[in-house]
Amino acid sequence: MHSTEKQLIIRQAVEADARAIAEILVEDWQTAYRGIIDDADLNAMSAAERYRREVQRVGQYVVAEAGGEVVGFAWNEMDGGGAADCEIIALYVRRDRQNSGIGRALFQHAADTFRAAGKRAMIVWCLRDNHQARRFYERMGGKVAAAGTHRWGGRDYEMISYLYRLDG
Repeated sequence: MHSTEKQLIIRQAVEADARAIAEILVEDWQTAYRGIIDDADLNAMSAAERYRREVQRVGQYVVAEAGGEVVGFAWNEMDGGGAADCEIIALYVRRDRQNSGIGRALFQHAADTFRAAGKRAMIVWCLRDNHQARRFYERMGGKVAAAGTHRWGGRDYEMISYLYRLDG
């Protein structure tokens, strides 16, 4: 654990966080999804382009901040589908801060927030071939719930979901 993680703060994102959110997202996609998603689509991503999107929806995110720096973020949705009534849409941690407890803290914050809102089952979807994310979600206690596909850049990718009971 980095020493700054001891002072980890999870808070609602504000507009000033949008650039860091965009940078984290692009960096993570270009490394974690290399060999899974087409290189041309990954190479075309830019933090400047993502910033324009993220600044529009920054209110949907919570960020993890350590030492005054945004080191991760999550997009949590109070609605779910199928067997779930809430969802973690996205959870990303700066590459150089992974495996330090930040992802676990963001995940737990989402579960606690959903539980406090009376939600009973949380779902998380990830790419089937993203083995690092799958190991994380399995360590967090998720049970494989469903499979599906998602379209990026004109191609369908296999997805898998994990279900978490919040009421038991």
